[in-house]
Amino acid sequence: METFKQLNVLNVLRKPVGKGLLTALLMIGMGLWIKESDSQNEAWSRYVMYVLYAAGISWTLWTAKKNPSNAGSFGSLFQQGFRHFVVTALIMVAFTLYLLWSHPEYAQEEAKHQRTLLIETKKYTPDQVEELVKEAEKQYPVRYISATVFGYLFMGAVFAAAGSVVLARKN
Repeated sequence: METFKQLNVLNVLRKPVGKGLLTALLMIGMGLWIKESDSQNEAWSRYVMYVLYAAGISWTLWTAKKNPSNAGSFGSLFQQGFRHFVVTALIMVAFTLYLLWSHPEYAQEEAKHQRTLLIETKKYTPDQVEELVKEAEKQYPVRYISATVFGYLFMGAVFAAAGSVVLARKN
């Protein structure tokens, strides 16, 4: 049986890409646990993923700051955070694609929700409602993936920039 040292697992975790991979796996695990425990409607569950994401990026920035070969400037720290959040975002988007592919009922649930909202507005005829509901169901995966990509990249940039500013000032 191979040891961790032979597999270079610990060496992978020393790099931002490895930390990003671990962060994404923790986020996926936490997301699945939240879903399975029916806690997704709890107020705290909305922020857990952001806390994990910020913690992973902070870990990367902190280890980069401690590395003697790193200049410790905003640019060098942000570069490490950027590597981390891009890997995490890509993995989370891939996982989201898998979820949408394996659970087509998500789009159907969204279509039902849209139908309810459209009927409540009383602005549309039944034919218009049906057309808009079909369009919403068809566009659901694209809209969801777009929001996922933008959200993870934007929040990753914010966390990396904020952490880099704080740590770069401690020179």
